[in-house]
Amino acid sequence: MTKTKLNIESWNRKEHFRFFSAFDDPFFGITTNVDFTTIYLEAKHDSQSFFLYSLHHILTKANETDEFKLRIEGGNSVVKYDTIHVSPTIGREDGTFGFAFFEYIPDRNDFIQQAIQEITRVKNSTGLSFSKNTGREDVIRYSSIPWFSFSEMKHAVSFKNGDSVPRISTGKLIDTNGKMLLPISICAHHGLMDGKHINYPNHKESLLPISLPILSCYDIDILFVPMVETNETRYIPDEFVFTFVCIIFAPLKDLV
Repeated sequence: MTKTKLNIESWNRKEHFRFFSAFDDPFFGITTNVDFTTIYLEAKHDSQSFFLYSLHHILTKANETDEFKLRIEGGNSVVKYDTIHVSPTIGREDGTFGFAFFEYIPDRNDFIQQAIQEITRVKNSTGLSFSKNTGREDVIRYSSIPWFSFSEMKHAVSFKNGDSVPRISTGKLIDTNGKMLLPISICAHHGLMDGKHINYPNHKESLLPISLPILSCYDIDILFVPMVETNETRYIPDEFVFTFVCIIFAPLKDLV
């Protein structure tokens, strides 16, 4: 687990980090449908698990985004891991599930082979199946819910324990005129990343496409908060009260 500690004072997100870290619920959520037709056809052609093919794709894209690698330590320190892995939930025939740990390996076949071994371990265990790796910070918590599609999702997060690990869940594939759409819900700490980092235009292929609608995993609206500019600083008018998760700041001149 190689990681680098960030210098908060010189970090361009210093104010964002401290602002959102003071919230009772600093996580924001995005849920949308993503075109996974290519991944679906590859898995079908290779007679392999779509669950593992799609998870490897998602984890690859997350590793291409630095913000997914950021974690909070000690309440006020931020570190960046070189590589992040995944801790998925694995269902059992008795209706329970356990936590697994899949190391991220760029080669998809190698990733699948070690994942199959870990799935076998969890299926043959009982309870939550914790291991020394499932509780690591350099992971993404992942759950697949293949029984139904969804348009929003509320993820369980341990705020009081300083949790900053992103959550990703996927639902049932939706066949839309031959295009296979996968519902994906992502929740992340707003002090560490924004919506654009989930879908950053400079990446060769984003985890979520820009053209698709953004929905929160909470029943909220996006609120445009005007920022008043003076010669010395920018401030938010007192009449705006923050009781929501996702905020888009915009200069006042852009709203009139």
